[in-house]
Amino acid sequence: MRILIISRGVPSKRYPQWGCFEKDQAETLAKIGHEVIVVSFDGRFKLFRGHPGLHKTTNNGVIYFNFVALPESIFHKTIGFFTYWNKYKIPVYQRIINKIIKKYWKPDIIYSHFFWCTAIGTRIKENFNIPLVGIEHWSKFNENTISSTNDSLARIAFNGVDKLISVSQPLSNNLKKKYGVESTVIHNMFGPEFGLSKNPISFEKSPSTLRFISTASLIKRKGFDMLIDAMKKVNSPKEKWQLDIIGDGEERAALQQQIEDAGLQDRIHLLGRMNKEKIVGELKKSHVFVLPSRNENFSVAVLEALSLGLPVIATICGGIRECINENNGLLVPVDDSDAMAAAIDEMIANYNSYDRLGIAKSCEEQFSPEAIAKELTKVFESVVKKG
Repeated sequence: MRILIISRGVPSKRYPQWGCFEKDQAETLAKIGHEVIVVSFDGRFKLFRGHPGLHKTTNNGVIYFNFVALPESIFHKTIGFFTYWNKYKIPVYQRIINKIIKKYWKPDIIYSHFFWCTAIGTRIKENFNIPLVGIEHWSKFNENTISSTNDSLARIAFNGVDKLISVSQPLSNNLKKKYGVESTVIHNMFGPEFGLSKNPISFEKSPSTLRFISTASLIKRKGFDMLIDAMKKVNSPKEKWQLDIIGDGEERAALQQQIEDAGLQDRIHLLGRMNKEKIVGELKKSHVFVLPSRNENFSVAVLEALSLGLPVIATICGGIRECINENNGLLVPVDDSDAMAAAIDEMIANYNSYDRLGIAKSCEEQFSPEAIAKELTKVFESVVKKG
């Protein structure tokens, strides 16, 4: 099948998370036999995005077209969001699609990530008569309000898709409630760098110090302030645990100060941003993964940890119940530092009861790139079959 993917962007060394979900899925779909081209439009107000214009790259059998534009926010303020969207952004996409059809092939299906890309997809669908499947990840659909612009884009997107996918059941329920749209649940997958097949591990029994690890952007929504507060309340001796946090963000300075105020700078370490290969190395040296988020849809970071056999302590938000159970971890309420501290004490006491090899194998069966790509293929085939 010939698949055109509309993505947020393409990951780079400076911005490794930008478009990483899309890239992993695209290259897995190519690996199982599809022809895949990814198109993206980078209008962020960020330095080092590259020279303005269209950039083409190829990786693992996937062709990427990324258009670097002047920062969109400038035009949103001067001529308005939808004027810019209709008069400039949509025509750019149309020129790129015409180029792809002329030089390569006409897609059998358009597959778009996030509603703002799916809204673009509805215009391509109309202009080129190609069916459209959208997948929704955005965590803010779990909140009470979103901006009027985003609400308008969401309505364009969800009214125009031939099939909508949600990455968790709670998100699917929320979209049904907010927009009256039905969606099929297909979960996120862990990236191709993860899993035991690429990373053989000798699991350590009865470690003297249990290394807890977490990886996420250092922003309020991720709940690291609550996690640090919980670590102050842990009853187990300090030499029994350490916590390392991978990531960077606007909360870093405040979190470092919180760690120092608690006198835990020798037990809790902020390691900064890392690429996927380095994250794999850190997870392999760790024993337990912690997700303290206040709001998630379906955490890829949790899947990455499970794929390497780490039991998980996670807050109950989004679709976390769809991947964490009594065999692979512990669940605690959101923003409950007492419950988090109790779970950490329980994990220290019972760590050896977890079957780390079993955790990894179960994750592989459900959330490997190949397993998720096969589920996506079934959806694409059903939409194309309907014509």
